[in-house]
Parts: sequence; structure tokens; C-alpha cells
Amino acid sequence: MPRTTAPRRSATRKPPAAQRNLRRAKAALYRQHIMDAAEAMFAREGFAQTRMQAVAQAAGVSLATLYQQFKGKEELHRAILIARDAEMLSQVMERAQNLLQAPQSVEQILALIAVQLSFLLEHPNYLNMQLQDGHAWYHSAARPSAEEQHMWERGLAMMEQVFTWGTRNQLFISDAPADQARLTLALQQARLASWVSGGMLAPHAAVIAAIQADFVRCFCRPAVAARLLAADGATLKA
Repeated sequence: MPRTTAPRRSATRKPPAAQRNLRRAKAALYRQHIMDAAEAMFAREGFAQTRMQAVAQAAGVSLATLYQQFKGKEELHRAILIARDAEMLSQVMERAQNLLQAPQSVEQILALIAVQLSFLLEHPNYLNMQLQDGHAWYHSAARPSAEEQHMWERGLAMMEQVFTWGTRNQLFISDAPADQARLTLALQQARLASWVSGGMLAPHAAVIAAIQADFVRCFCRPAVAARLLAADGATLKA
């Protein structure tokens, strides 16, 4: 009687879902480790002076492995900025979701500004990367990717909503909300650049308070500004 042969199992059988998930998690951690090392290097050396070989050495991986994760230096640089942008926007939006639907006071807006600034101050490498680009924040000259552009537009729309509310309630001076949103970012950029160039020595609370005072002086109506600012106009009332 002829012997029958059992069908062979395919050598390319897919691993169980749990194993695939574990591999994806490990790959994500590996990628994040490389991005963390690169972020510190970009912040310290700048984009032009940073070399992929140096990034690989800092991350403790081979150059070939680095290029498996990122096709080139620009892609790596963009990946870091996009990840941090998304993290910051998520943090701000979590706090702002209910607030922006029905703001009650300028003080609430100042508290929201503090959330965004705290993120930047607590991530100085990311802040340095942003400042080193040499462009006005959220400007097309920075050649943003589609993903970055979408996040920037969400952030600007949120700020325009704030200015529309404040003008309607006679708290802010009357001006184009889009211009006010971009001017807010310019004020922040200037203050934060001074903090970085000064060695990042000033306490975070002092930097935030200075930018909040800038906001009040620039956008609030005189009566509102008088209520919020100290007598010298340089800081907020305690």
C-alpha cells in the first residue's frame, strides 16, 4: 500500500499577532532611541554640521542600521520635528478642548499659553532645532511637510479662535485674528531665542511670565491691560 506524505507546513507562515505586535513595539522603541540621540546632536551642532555617522555613533548603531530607519538626514530631522510638534499640539489641545468652546477670561488664555511654553522649555533640544531653522515659526519658508502644515494650521486656527472671541468680548484690540496669531508666535520666538542665547539660565516661570506680559501689552485693551499688569507694565500682577 503506497505511503502518503503529509503536506509540508509553509516556511513563510506569518507569526502570531502577539509576536507581530511585539516586533512593532521593539521597532518603535529602536526608532525613538535613534531620534532622541539625533535630537540632541541637531540641537548642539545644527542641521548642516550634523553627520549621519556621528548620529549612528551617538545612538550606538551601525550606519547601515541608521539608514534602514531613515533614508537621509533631512528625513530624520523632519521625523523629530513632526513627533515633537504632534506631542506639543496634543498636550495643548487636551487642555484647550473645552476652554476654547466657551472661554471666560483672559487669565484662562494666559494659562493655556503657559502650557505650550512649558512644553518648549522642558524640551530644549526641540526648541533649539526650531530656532536654528532661521525662519519665522509656521512660515512656508521652512518648507513644511504636509503633516507639519496640517498641524501648524490647526494651531493657528485655535489661536485665531481665541482672538476672535477676545475681540468680540471687547478684551482684545480689534485686528485681523490671523495676524494676531502670527504676531503671538513672533513674540514667543524672540523671547525664547533670548533665553537660549543666555544659556537657558532663567527659571521657566520667569520666561513664561515675561511672554504672558508681552501678550497682554500687545493684544489687550488698555483697561484690561491695566487690570492684569503690574504698575511698571513689565510683569503681570502677583
